[in-house]
Amino acid sequence: MKHILLFFLLFFACGVYTFGQRHEIGIIGGGVNYIGEVGNTQYIRPKKIGYGVIYKRNLTARIGLRAQFLSGKFGDHDAEASTQEQMARGLSFNNSFTSWGVGIEVNYVNLNVGDFETSWTPYLHVGFQRIVSEDIFYLPSDKTASSQGKSLTLGIPFGAGIKLNLGRFWVIAAEIQPILTFTDNLDGSNPNMSKQPSAQRFSTSLSSDWLVFSGISITYAFGRLPCCRDD
Repeated sequence: MKHILLFFLLFFACGVYTFGQRHEIGIIGGGVNYIGEVGNTQYIRPKKIGYGVIYKRNLTARIGLRAQFLSGKFGDHDAEASTQEQMARGLSFNNSFTSWGVGIEVNYVNLNVGDFETSWTPYLHVGFQRIVSEDIFYLPSDKTASSQGKSLTLGIPFGAGIKLNLGRFWVIAAEIQPILTFTDNLDGSNPNMSKQPSAQRFSTSLSSDWLVFSGISITYAFGRLPCCRDD
């Protein structure tokens, strides 16, 4: 039993040394906008703040894994819509969200995080998120949405960015992260009628609502030194 325990301790220690390298951890912040049935449908139009933490595991100089927690607010109103019908309707809403997600990141060129020289690369990313937002609705006499608790949905974030390796320890990145959600009620246009039988339902879209996060991350890199790297 002691030999087995010793074996697992040695295996864990070797695993930490072998795989516990090339990490990045830091903060991410920027602006959030939504695309749906209320307000303006411009694709990139940051209106409210989103922020969180991000962790990356660089498998090679080209490919890495990422995990992200993001929290923020979003909203819109028909006064900024592009059609006269929506402007006359005059609806508005405010919502908030938190999300946990994982994904993969691919650099366009090699970026050896931890090298002494400054370098940069464009990159692409795609992943999967769990999103919690307010479950909102409109009563027939209301122009502003009300909340009836929380709602859970899933999302697929993807996008592109540019990252800059600042010496051995710091990486700064700017990215655009559209998130296709699996709900059509971020704006209250397609409420749960079993909870609110008198709520308005005016969803006309054949697709789900979107969130778009545009921001900057700053991460601290730690792990294996460049001389010990095996790219």
